[in-house]
Amino acid sequence: MNDLARQLLDLGWKPKKQFGQNFLFDANFLDLLVREARLSPDDVVVEFGTGPGQLTELLAARCAQVFTIDIDPKLHAFATGRTSARNIEFHLGDAIPDGDGLNPEFVKCIVAGAAGRRIRVVSNFPYAVGGSILLALAQRALPAADALGTLQDEVADRLAAGPGEDAYGPLGILVRRLADVEKVREVPKQLFWPMPKVHSALVRVTFGAHSFDGDWDGYKRFVKGAFSQRRKTLGSGLKKLGLLYDGEHASQRPEELSPEELEVVWRASRPRTEEEKGHSHRGHRGHREGTQRL
Repeated sequence: MNDLARQLLDLGWKPKKQFGQNFLFDANFLDLLVREARLSPDDVVVEFGTGPGQLTELLAARCAQVFTIDIDPKLHAFATGRTSARNIEFHLGDAIPDGDGLNPEFVKCIVAGAAGRRIRVVSNFPYAVGGSILLALAQRALPAADALGTLQDEVADRLAAGPGEDAYGPLGILVRRLADVEKVREVPKQLFWPMPKVHSALVRVTFGAHSFDGDWDGYKRFVKGAFSQRRKTLGSGLKKLGLLYDGEHASQRPEELSPEELEVVWRASRPRTEEEKGHSHRGHRGHREGTQRL
């Protein structure tokens, strides 16, 4: 067991599953992670999930400033108490309090502290919220240039999956519509403490790679809604969302279409009128009544 892990246990700290607390203590991999980040001395680095602060200190030695946040008070106190680096700003709080947008106070401090310098994200992302953080970053909740970090392998697969794959769904579609995603390498579960049940992956995301013209929130609702009906054809499933679509992809399921094709469907669909909704209800009622008479 790593010395830092022993110190944490001696302080009475225990990992909390709901926070996705699995820490990277392997020195060789931490060095690799920092090298892969390709930091410059003027960069401002943001870390989600301070943990015991080992990665935090390595980052601070390579950049101008580190802003780091953790939700766990004991870990926050432990990390702040063990470093003498003066270019680290520690924050205690929930990085993504509503499950969607980033902590506004944390973002405000980062933007003010960066003062126009390039913002980079480097993290051993907490398992529970890594995907949500990357989606928020892709949506420019923070003007970061890119992110490099470890994620649960399943989340990395969801980010990279294409049409027809089991992992294909809203997370990957939405992030990749705005950003470029690269799965750098696998990370064995044995490098973490406590050791998780699954392997991880090192992922790089470059933000601002693609622009979106239109109602992003509407498109996001469309994608999530379509995949909530993923076994239905789009022509049928979208009616449940109050939309009408009768184009060339109407007979296909959402999981069969590329992100570009899904966007075509969204732009071609329209809200159903009250008359169309009423006609649908009458049709269903007539069908049920006919069935009862048989």
